[in-house]
Amino acid sequence: MTAHFALDPMTGLREHGKPAVGNIRWPIDLRDTMTPRQLEIMLKLCEGKVNKQIAYELDVSTATVKVHIRNAITRLGAKNRVNAVAIVAANSAIFRNAIN
Repeated sequence: MTAHFALDPMTGLREHGKPAVGNIRWPIDLRDTMTPRQLEIMLKLCEGKVNKQIAYELDVSTATVKVHIRNAITRLGAKNRVNAVAIVAANSAIFRNAIN
């Protein structure tokens, strides 16, 4: 069974910036796509933290966290929160491995 947000395993082997699935360019440089705060919050979601934990750690309200997540979902072109987390996790892993 394949998740709806999963991409083709061969996608990671394509040239940088070439369309992989539909109009999605893979991999995405997340720093160009989102604000630093949105990226910070999305990475905390990737760690499995909930809105309330993120709000406490960043000393903001949960409403602020929700707004950042909603805007990040829109900027990523994701279907929902889970899809956005999958996109961020996959892209951050690609760039982390490219650096090492």
